Amino acid sequence: MSERAYLLLGPESGAKEQELKEIRNRLRSEYGSEIELSRFYPFETENGEIFAALNNNSLFSDYRLVILSQAESVNASLAQALGDYLAHPVDTATLVIISSEFSVSARIMKQVPRQNTKIFYDLLENQKSEWIRTHFRRMGLSITADAVDTLLDLTEDNTQELKTICNQLGLFWQIGDKNRPIEEDDVQTYVQHSRQEDAFTLFPLLCEGDLKKSLESLNVILGSGDSQTAILLVNGLVWQFRRLLSILEETTSGSGEAEAFGKANVQGKASPIRKPKDKTSYHQGIQRYDLQSTRRILTLLAKADREIKESGTELTALLLERLLYQIIKRKGEAFSQADFASL
Repeated sequence: MSERAYLLLGPESGAKEQELKEIRNRLRSEYGSEIELSRFYPFETENGEIFAALNNNSLFSDYRLVILSQAESVNASLAQALGDYLAHPVDTATLVIISSEFSVSARIMKQVPRQNTKIFYDLLENQKSEWIRTHFRRMGLSITADAVDTLLDLTEDNTQELKTICNQLGLFWQIGDKNRPIEEDDVQTYVQHSRQEDAFTLFPLLCEGDLKKSLESLNVILGSGDSQTAILLVNGLVWQFRRLLSILEETTSGSGEAEAFGKANVQGKASPIRKPKDKTSYHQGIQRYDLQSTRRILTLLAKADREIKESGTELTALLLERLLYQIIKRKGEAFSQADFASL
């Protein structure tokens, strides 16, 4: 009975994914490597699909692992059905319920064994920094404090994404001069140029106001299939529009463009524009977006970040397409009525 249900709560998605991996490994060890895996979101099981996956024996596997994500969105009727199931679960399946909140419906929580209910809290700021330093130390590398801060600026606040970025950067660094510590400029260079298409290749297209090429770039970026891609993309755009905002604040107060580029910062942390290609992009950016529209765009990006995390993966592309349209065509203004992007 103790293995039939787990409840993983809280905002720290990296630790939750690690716990889920450990549950899956334990089940594979006990029931064989060919256990069947299914994942659902609340809106995908309105007709009881999740219970079919739990109850129906598979032709290809003797055991099933069924995952319900975003359980904070479960409605009353599904919560009741899940509670009823958990009171008498089948012995050929394990149900793992995941939520970014600290609790879900009491009808669910009271049926999951206490020892199988775990809450994963966000790391504190000093813990994130130490986590990064320790991770690189294990790889035989060192990293400066400024480089750590830049990594945190450009990534989501969870160990899952931090681990992915740190592993990629660490492997890249081991090929080169591993005796030198990783510095801030190295992080920026790697993040900007390690992928063929990412937020740093999309941003210049937004500065140009080219919707067609922006949507094409978005399609390539999302083609990786990585569940963290959309969040990384939004974080990267937030970073660059904050940088643009600092330049606009300088030029609005009377500084020349060259001086503003030298004083560019992200939330008070110096990030001067030095490369000719970047200067071209930010020059186009300050021509296209003024102070007010850039602030609107940053608000829009914050909203998009929440929506992406709350929605199912099949809605991600639509949300991001709408985001690009609002940035380029509406300069961050909200839709007053149903609008549709057109090329």
